[in-house]
Amino acid sequence: MPSTYTSNGGIEKIGLGEKAGAWGTTTNNNFDIIDRLTNGVGAITLSGTTHTLTTSDGSLSDGMFKVLVLGGSPSGTNTITISPNDADKLYFVQNGTSQTATFTQGSGADASVAAGEAAIIFADGAGSGAAVTDLSALFPLKSGVAGSFTTVTASTSLLPDSSGGADIGSTSLEWGDIYIADDKKIKFGSDQDISIEYDEDGTDSLLISGGDVTIADDKKLFFGTDKDVSIEYDEDGNNTMLVTGDVVFADGSTSVDIKSHDLSANGLKLDGTLVTASASEINKLDGVTATTAELNYTDGVSSNIQTQLNTKHDAVGQGLQEDDATTVAMKNSWITNSATLHDTGTTGTYTNSTGYPVFISGRSTSNGQRTFTVTINGVGKTLDMVDGDSGTYDDLATVLPNGASIAVDSGTFVYMAVQMRPG
Repeated sequence: MPSTYTSNGGIEKIGLGEKAGAWGTTTNNNFDIIDRLTNGVGAITLSGTTHTLTTSDGSLSDGMFKVLVLGGSPSGTNTITISPNDADKLYFVQNGTSQTATFTQGSGADASVAAGEAAIIFADGAGSGAAVTDLSALFPLKSGVAGSFTTVTASTSLLPDSSGGADIGSTSLEWGDIYIADDKKIKFGSDQDISIEYDEDGTDSLLISGGDVTIADDKKLFFGTDKDVSIEYDEDGNNTMLVTGDVVFADGSTSVDIKSHDLSANGLKLDGTLVTASASEINKLDGVTATTAELNYTDGVSSNIQTQLNTKHDAVGQGLQEDDATTVAMKNSWITNSATLHDTGTTGTYTNSTGYPVFISGRSTSNGQRTFTVTINGVGKTLDMVDGDSGTYDDLATVLPNGASIAVDSGTFVYMAVQMRPG
């Protein structure tokens, strides 16, 4: 019966009646294979992008080493094929190259060992569908060991190898949610000068202590689940603080103090227009109980109200006098001597064009029964001054508003007109 070989290590099993006189050689070779399978450390030199790791029946081969120390200068990720594909294998791998080494056996899963890292892998020897698994990826995290882990439990601290010597995540592998317990801090700086914490036993708020908070140009600080309100330094606009959303100042002792309100260029503006009133001027309204309609009476006032009132009073006062706070009366001198117009003449029609009322008196220049027509605003009325004696002259006397006229029905009349101009 001929010799056969173990499925995974290639150890020769001498057949019955075989190897006469050669048992010692075969047995010694088998022990060398066993020694390599259990404790062997083999240096595997890689080049290019592929390599075959073979276990040969009955002879020492690289695939029998327990520990694989990868070296050489592969040109890229090097795929190492474990052969044959029906042998179970367990390897301790140290990748000393500058490229990733990927172990494969069949069409199943592969296991990769990154440059400079180590792993424990096994191949399941399932033939064409064989898979390779990274066992060390399933181990709990230990100091100095790199790998993939489902859950890491730290009893005291999770520490880097040196101060500032390790990152959490990277630009392409970011962490997900971070959960910080009540009243615990995230501290910044070698001396922990600044900290952020959820202040649960104080004000139930996010508390930032120890220093300034800087937000870059044109970046926003958002508030609300839907980001309804934001604060931004609008650097590419007009170098201002831009607040979107309503701003409400809380009741109590909260104050808003605008230090630069200089009434000329800087300070409080409403829709871009500077408020030029000082605080003392605005405070004059303190205690005013006027309604909106009453305050609107001042709308359009562009100069001192008292000055305007005095001017109006002086103008009205030419013919009036104030007897008390509620009474205004005609002055005794409401018609001035110097400003009065005196006019005399003979005419058939007189029209008042003086700009003021006039008192006109006179008589007809021919005897008979004379009547006069007074026309005001286009409407004429008869002024009957007939004395009943057809042989005498008839008199006239009336007040004519500005623009009014008086005419005799026949002939002419002589008159004297006196302008009634307020003093």
